[in-house]
Amino acid sequence: MSAWTQDELNRINAQTYFTIGATLPDGTTPKTVDIWSVPVGDRIYIRSYNGTRGKWYGPALETGRGRMSAGGVEKAVRLVAVDPADEETNRAVDASFLEKYADSEYSVTMSTEPVRRNTLQVVPED
Repeated sequence: MSAWTQDELNRINAQTYFTIGATLPDGTTPKTVDIWSVPVGDRIYIRSYNGTRGKWYGPALETGRGRMSAGGVEKAVRLVAVDPADEETNRAVDASFLEKYADSEYSVTMSTEPVRRNTLQVVPED
């Protein structure tokens, strides 16, 4: 499994927004959206506020692939669903949302159900 470099993590995590586009089954990535991303150690996580109603999230679950851009870092990525029962990871992601986006009232929404179950780990492609 590929990993983020420390420079990439620093640049991505310094940004408010993370641009993600899910790759469709035909291999195209037609739509990108700006969302929040959070660090947990050397990993990056995103959540879909709208769940499967979000235009990017359904394809992300279906193909597990996409493209990201943040802080000058652009990469093909794998999008790996986090098991909602994985309390350790989900608590860490919750805490990161609450810390990074503390100035926004939406940080609480992004760290509770039903949004919490829409967590993906973003892994750079090899």
